[in-house]
Amino acid sequence: MFIWPHGADLDGAGNLWVTDARGENGKGHQVIKFSPDGTELMRLGKAGVSGSGPDLFDQPNDVVVTPAGDIFVTDSHRNGKNNRVVRFTRDGKFVKEWGRKGSGPGEFSEPHAIAMDSRGRLFVGDRENNRIQIFDQDGKLLDQWHQFGRPSGIYITKDDTIYVADSESGPDTGAHELMGIKKGIRIGSVRDGKVTAFIEDLESTAPDHSGAEGLGVDAQGNVYGAVVRRQMLERHVKK
Repeated sequence: MFIWPHGADLDGAGNLWVTDARGENGKGHQVIKFSPDGTELMRLGKAGVSGSGPDLFDQPNDVVVTPAGDIFVTDSHRNGKNNRVVRFTRDGKFVKEWGRKGSGPGEFSEPHAIAMDSRGRLFVGDRENNRIQIFDQDGKLLDQWHQFGRPSGIYITKDDTIYVADSESGPDTGAHELMGIKKGIRIGSVRDGKVTAFIEDLESTAPDHSGAEGLGVDAQGNVYGAVVRRQMLERHVKK
């Protein structure tokens, strides 16, 4: 069904949304919605077709769904053609998009993750620009944060604790990585932006990209990291 399942979100009804961030042979470049039992309910984009505009994606990275059902997708991966956030209604109708390739305010270079806080603000991991950009749901830029490293994944809990996975900082391979910054998961609050804890990666200074990209946190505060290069799931127990 997938070429490269990349980002995911659970909505308020427990439906699973998954982005497929590559495309070939009539598959990919889509966002797919599933019921809790795995029944396919909706697709956004056209299978295997890369493009721009309201009905196509190019390597969609991540998705988040609001309590009201609005859908926000970050679209494109490395060297992609779009570098934007796209908003849809709960039934999949295009509303608007914002962003373009660049490093200025509101511009993106690989928008790799998106999450939402209790106030409905959208936190976009602008990975190649080594920052999180914060928007309202109409695309108005509210703030930029650099203190959480190079964001590959973002997870925000109901109490507005933010977890940010940095899987790429270290030696610069040509993708504008942060030099001298350790890979790992930084933890803080969206209310003040302060970093209060750091889970250092097992290979935090390795030259290769490593560490968790995807993130999850359970009800007990244990942190789960999806580690791509080592092909493993990490579980960090809260003490």
